[in-house]
Amino acid sequence: MKISDILKQKKTISFEIFPPKNKSGDISSIYQTIEELSHLNPDFISVTYGAGGSTVGKTVEISSVIKNTYGIESVAHLTCITSSKEDVLKYCNELKEKNVDNILALRGDQPLDSTGEVNSDFAYAKDLSKFIHEAFPDEFCISGACYPEVHQEADCFENDLKALKEKVDAGAEYLITQIFFDNNYYYRLVKEARKIGIDVPILAGVMPALNSQQLLRTAKLCGCTIPYQLSTEIQKFYNHPEAMQEVGINYAVHQIIDLVANGADGIHIYTMNRPEIAKSIFSNIPSILKSYYEQD
Repeated sequence: MKISDILKQKKTISFEIFPPKNKSGDISSIYQTIEELSHLNPDFISVTYGAGGSTVGKTVEISSVIKNTYGIESVAHLTCITSSKEDVLKYCNELKEKNVDNILALRGDQPLDSTGEVNSDFAYAKDLSKFIHEAFPDEFCISGACYPEVHQEADCFENDLKALKEKVDAGAEYLITQIFFDNNYYYRLVKEARKIGIDVPILAGVMPALNSQQLLRTAKLCGCTIPYQLSTEIQKFYNHPEAMQEVGINYAVHQIIDLVANGADGIHIYTMNRPEIAKSIFSNIPSILKSYYEQD
């Protein structure tokens, strides 16, 4: 089932996972993660795709297990910065064979060993979306990413919005935000997006801040602001990992309560392959999330 069809019926709660990274290439640990997340009844689970397609086979395999073994809709990420049209056609055909109906189309980052020159048939995610729609008309639901606090390469918020509109016009049927810790940026994005004709659902991406160093690296990478309250708590508990985990879960819970109360189109939790964190969040606000699930 296409995620766009689910979103016509209800607001969604979803998770993101990634293929495990290890020298042996063994991904078996992810299946226990999926098993535990499945008990939370998500509307879908998305699976990331490594730089330069480094996890392409694993992404397809994991997406297939989510859909065909657990009966949960899966969204396979696809980055295009190093991809040819032939690569994309092969990938999409593999997803079709596995009964996966949903793709998150991304430009992606250059591989770490890149010299700066990348051979690709696609410059932007919008080019990838357009190509998939033309090659597989009505066969996939394509989604896109967006930045509540402006993409690092955009010179201003207005131009970033214009680029987002082009992405939607090219075929993105819903959007998932990168992480943010100040909900006001999400509300601003939605408000201004609607003004310029972006009318697709915009799902709020939430990542629990569990580790101080990881949080600071991620915030820098994604270009997101750390609010004063969270910054103070990070400083206080920087060297106390267990306390920091409690801070992160509680902060994510309050973010989600506020997003639900203000009618966010969907909540997408970046799980970091730690199902116990998602379960902790759900156990804190079961009635709130139940009411959210049941909204038309």
